[in-house]
Amino acid sequence: MVNILFFVSFFAISGFVFLVGRTASQMQRNPVRERLGAAVSRNLAALGAPLPIDLAESPQISNPASQDEIDREIRQAGWYRPYAKRDFLALRNALVIFTLIAAGGAAVWFGPEQPDLVRRCVLFGLTGIGLCWALPRLYLRTQATSRVTRIQRGLPDAMDLLTMCMTGGMSLNDSFEHVARDIYFAHPDLAAELVIVKEQMDMRSAELAFQQFAERTQAPEIASLASLITQGQRLGTDVAGSIRSFADGMRLRRRQLADEQSNKAGVKMLFPLTMCLLPSVFIILWGPSVLELWTWLNGLTSNS
Repeated sequence: MVNILFFVSFFAISGFVFLVGRTASQMQRNPVRERLGAAVSRNLAALGAPLPIDLAESPQISNPASQDEIDREIRQAGWYRPYAKRDFLALRNALVIFTLIAAGGAAVWFGPEQPDLVRRCVLFGLTGIGLCWALPRLYLRTQATSRVTRIQRGLPDAMDLLTMCMTGGMSLNDSFEHVARDIYFAHPDLAAELVIVKEQMDMRSAELAFQQFAERTQAPEIASLASLITQGQRLGTDVAGSIRSFADGMRLRRRQLADEQSNKAGVKMLFPLTMCLLPSVFIILWGPSVLELWTWLNGLTSNS
């Protein structure tokens, strides 16, 4: 009977782990990036070839005030599948339920004859439930933060290419398409977002496209870029020059941020230096003197 229960539990756990892994892999698929990669591989030799991205497959972003924090983090992480939020919540709830069933089954298995093991099962079960509830959200937040950071890092290079395309006579829409194709291998996340912006500009308006771009990423640099391009198109000013100045300003701010971080390094190293290095230095400097003093005191004690 025990062997049968063992094999049944083994196959049940294996099937559950397989379903969890499959759901997680499906959640991370990005249809925009997949089609962009296919377009780049087919049209790498032809610079002017259009990218076959369907706007119907791009994410439809509503007012961010009506979206909760999970929706915002899912957009920032680039999970643009229609049921990404449902899959995420289902995965988290499945982990919690599985942990609860496993802990309860283990407690019932040990029974009242072993109360210590039952208490441990309950404690481990509660801890596992808390971890299964918090870790998926932490993973989602980490993915969102890292993706937004990658987009911010590639933005100055993309703006330089966009300026070159616009000063060369290309329209804003065609410039976004060309830049997305050129930076795909270096900055795939930003390239996918630029393709979405280009398609939404073709179907709607540039103002709405850049507004939704800023809402998807929630990055201050992109919000400033959206306001810059929108106001430039409204007033009829030189958008290319404004974008060039914006890229130079981003590089300057990044350099200033790096200087600030380097200046903080000395203060941050103070605690490790005090707690880790100074005791070793004191042992090396005072060790021989302490040993000699100890030997002298032992000699006095033995003579007396």
